[in-house]
Parts: sequence; C-alpha cells; structure tokens
Amino acid sequence: MARRVGLGPVFAFEWRMASRRWQVYAMRSLTVLLLLGAITLIWSGSPEARSAAVTIAQQTQVGKTFYETTAIILLGLVGLAAPAATAGAVCQDKARGNLTLLFATDLSDAEIVLGKLAARLVPVVGMILCAAPVMSIATLFGGIDPVGLVGTLLVVLSCAVFGCSLALTLSVWGKKTHEVLLATYAFGILYLLAAPITAGIQAMIPSAWRVLGLPSSMDLLPYNPIVLVLAMGHGPPPGMAPVTIGTLAAFLGLGLAASAVLIGAATWRIRAVVIRQLGRGERAPRRRTWPAWLLGRIDLDRIGRWAPGTVGLCRLVRRAWPTPSLDRNPVLWRECQRRSPSRWGLAVWGTYVLLCGSFSVYTIVEMIGGNLAVREFGAVINGLQVGAGLLLLSVSATTSLAEERQRGSLDVLMATPLPTRAIVWGKWWGAFRGVPPLLILPVAVATALSFFTGHFWGVALMAALILAYGAAITSLGLALATWIPRMGRAAALTVGLYLFMSIGWIPLTFSVFPGDDGIGIAAGSPPMGVGAYSSKLAGDGTPSEFVNQTLWTLFWTVAYGGVALALLLATLGTFNRCLGRIDGPSIRDEDDFARDGETAGPAEGGLSPSRGRSSVDKATAAEP
Repeated sequence: MARRVGLGPVFAFEWRMASRRWQVYAMRSLTVLLLLGAITLIWSGSPEARSAAVTIAQQTQVGKTFYETTAIILLGLVGLAAPAATAGAVCQDKARGNLTLLFATDLSDAEIVLGKLAARLVPVVGMILCAAPVMSIATLFGGIDPVGLVGTLLVVLSCAVFGCSLALTLSVWGKKTHEVLLATYAFGILYLLAAPITAGIQAMIPSAWRVLGLPSSMDLLPYNPIVLVLAMGHGPPPGMAPVTIGTLAAFLGLGLAASAVLIGAATWRIRAVVIRQLGRGERAPRRRTWPAWLLGRIDLDRIGRWAPGTVGLCRLVRRAWPTPSLDRNPVLWRECQRRSPSRWGLAVWGTYVLLCGSFSVYTIVEMIGGNLAVREFGAVINGLQVGAGLLLLSVSATTSLAEERQRGSLDVLMATPLPTRAIVWGKWWGAFRGVPPLLILPVAVATALSFFTGHFWGVALMAALILAYGAAITSLGLALATWIPRMGRAAALTVGLYLFMSIGWIPLTFSVFPGDDGIGIAAGSPPMGVGAYSSKLAGDGTPSEFVNQTLWTLFWTVAYGGVALALLLATLGTFNRCLGRIDGPSIRDEDDFARDGETAGPAEGGLSPSRGRSSVDKATAAEP
C-alpha cells in the first residue's frame, strides 16, 4: 500500500463524529460565558466601578485582577477537560472490542494512538482559542502586556497537551475510565503541590539527611504552571528568577517533550498490552474486602484458649464491621462486591494516606510536644487533606452508575423487580461509603487542635460538615451520571463543579464580600471551611470570631445536606425517564398478593406485569 500522509483515518472518523456533537460547541460557549461572568463580578465588586474618576494605577490593578482570574479559570478548565476527554480513548474501545478490530486492519499503532490523541486534543485547543479574546480584555486596562498573555496561553497549551498524553498513555494499561481519571488527577495534584510537599518533608527530616542532594521547594517553583501564570501579573515569588517569554516557551518545550515520550511509550506497548489483557479476561471479583477478610480469619477458639476475656470483644468487632445484607439491600451488597479496590485505586489512595498521614502525625506529635507554632500548619493540613480526599471521591462519584450504563449491565439491573428507589439508594450509599474513612485524619488533627481551647464539641461539628460535603458530592455525581449519558463528561462536570466550589468560590467570595463575613461565606469551599474552623478550634482569633465561624459551619452543614437531599430526590424523579425504565408499581411478594388479592377488583389488579396474575386470571383458572 501507499504510505498515508497525516494523522490517518482514525483521526478523520473520530473528529467527524465529535464535530457533530453539540456538547463541543456548548463547552466553548460556557467557557466564554464563565470568563465574561467572572470579569463582570470582579468589576462590579471593585471600588473603581463606583468611582467617578479612575486613575491609571487603579485601571492597572483591575487589569491584573482580570488577567489572574481568567488565567486561573482557563488553566483549571483545561486541567479538567484534557484528561476527561482522553481517559476513555483506549479503555472504552477495549471494553467494546473495537480496538481489536482496528488491530486486524493495516493501520499502524502510531496512526491509532496519534489519531485518538489528535481527535481529543482539538476540542481542548479550540476551547483555549475561544478564551484568548476574552483574556485579551485585561491588556486594555494595563498591568499585563500582550507578550505575557501569549506566554500564558503557551503554558495552558503545554498543560493541555501533557494532560491528554498522560491520560491516553494510562488508558493503554488501565481497564476502567474512572481509574485512569483518578490516576491522572492524582498525578496533577502531586505535581502542583510538589513544592510545598518538598518543603514539608525537608522540615520533617533531620538536618543531617538534607545533604543527599534533594531539590528544594524553590527549585520546583519554575515548573509549576500556576506560579508561572501568576508571575506575569504580580511578578515571581521572592527568591525565584524573573519569568520571561523565554521561560514560558521553555515550559512549553518541556511539556511537548514529556508528551512525546508518553505517546512513544503508548505506541510501543499498545498492541502487546491490549492483547495480553484480552487473553487474561476479567479478574474474578473478591468476595470480601480486606478488613472483612481479616476479621473472618480470626480463630475465636484459639483466642479463647489464650485470652478468654477477648472473645466477646472479637465478636463485637466482627459484628460492628459494616457488611451489607443481600436480602435487605441487594444493590448495596452488589456494589460492595463489585467495587473491590483495584491496584490503581490502592496505589492512588495509598499515596494519599501516606502523605496526609505523615503530615498529620507530624503535626500531632509537634503539638503534643508543646510546639504552638505548628497550630496554623495543622489547620492548613486539615483543609488540604479534606480537599484532596473529596476531589478523589468526586472522580469516582459518577462511576457507580455511569460504567454500568455504558457496558449495558444496568439494563439487567433495571429488568429486575427491584424498585427504582432501592436501585438509586443502593448506588448512592455504595459511593458514599468512601466518605467516612476521610474523617479519620482530619478528626485526629482537629482533636489535637482542640486541646488548646477545650472546644471538643467543635470536632463533631467539623465531622458533620465533612459528611455533608461528601453527601453533596455523592448526590451530584449520581445525578449527573443519570442525566448525562457519556461518563467522561459526567465525571469532568462533577470534578469541575467541585473544584469551582473548592478553589473558585474563595476569590469570588472575597471580591464580593471583602469584610469579616467573607470568611464565613467562603466556608462553602471544603478546604476553606475545614481549614478555617480548624484554625478557630486551635484558638486563632477572638471568641466572637469563633462563634461566628461556628454559626457559618452549622449553616453550610445544613445547606450541603439540603443540596444532597434535593439532588437525590431529583435523581429519583428523573431516573426512569432518563434511563428508559417504565414507571409503575414495583413487584410485591406472594404474601402481599395473597393478602389482598381476593379483595382487589379489576381496576386494582388489572393485567399489569408488575402485579402478577390478576383476579380475572384467577377466576378463569378456577373454572372446571
């Protein structure tokens, strides 16, 4: 055959299909509207808008604020959209069998990988190009030059290419889309927090170990896209070299080089990995989770011979472990059996527990030792670990329903006599089971902080706030998975809304409410709410400020709980219509039918398949 020039037929097919979806154009329009809305809110909340005469310095400050806000929003949107657009590029085709058919053609591995990458990268690049004219408004006010704006777009483009390449490469080895998204977002979190994590590790290790040549936090700041973007407006942090257009171009080059390495690895191994995974088939699910397995391995007879007084305690612990019943809630039982932790999930959550647990234990030990200066550090750690944990939860909040919806196994579940209420509640509870373990480290740190003030009851209130955050995220993910057919978009929208409330809500609140009420209103952000209240539990501020923050914490607990309940009810009301299930009464058991079957008339019994045999059928069967 003649050698094909270009990205190949895979790109042509997938891009033609993507160009016919209205969601691509809606995403661009929403991006522009979001940036324009942020600019409008900033201008309406600034004192320059109410001033008759605005000086050049004031215009410059407004221009810098416009630039920083729009740049961070665009960077966050690209960081979310790029992995979400590419995470299922190979996973879904492996599950459907389409990738095996592509291997049977004369297409090369490079054409398959590059075609899929380019088809999913074009919408992300289009979103960046649509946002560029809106960001150029900041140059009209001053404070940011057009060259700096071009450099910012180069940084955002580098993040887009690297995010798509990383998600596509992980998708070659991953089997489920949400696992690839989880790993990609976890890598992004670690990359952005590399400098503060390095600074914290260097503060924890002894000074004799610091001669190992480990990089410092200042050495990592030039590779942080957030620092580079903000440095074009207010300058680099103290101790960092000036950021020029050459620095931003070098960052783009590093991003493209890293992306080329990832794509090369994906091209090299895609055929071998996919064929090996298809040969192995699906791994049999574990019958029990590892804590339940561990408790089940306890030999009570042997323990009774060694320590007779502990047999009752072991039985109590075994009964206290939450194991759902198959008879009472079959959907929840199925979720717990089906959603056994995979290697990818264990690696991501293990990294989270290792980092957060190390910093939490260090903070608690320092506070027990009398180091009062570490109290503020403990509040920051509490906010960050809750924010990161809920972010990982938001990635998997939609997968409980969306994966089964894509694979078609949800149709089998809806064909059972289970009522819709039981299905939705089982799915919700199966996703919410990951929230209570997130309370362990924050509650431990908050308890240690409460020793300085004696407000131990505030720890319970903070735990209720975290549970309300988790319930709202769980309901949001389940609702979006019901309303949006494509899992990647539902997951990206869930994570995007969570990040908006976690990060975007804070500057938006302080720009509109610059007074003391801004801290309470900003507590709607999970990291801000937990961190601010942990700081008040440690004794930071006056007693009136502690009471005020307590009231705001109580308000947000009720508010997020109400949002969780409202979304859950909305999901129940739209579940059958969105998923094509026929509305009607659920099947009742034989005892209920025998109890009122004699008194039910034709209007009650009818011939509905959900009621079994009607009274007319029974009368006909009784005739000789």
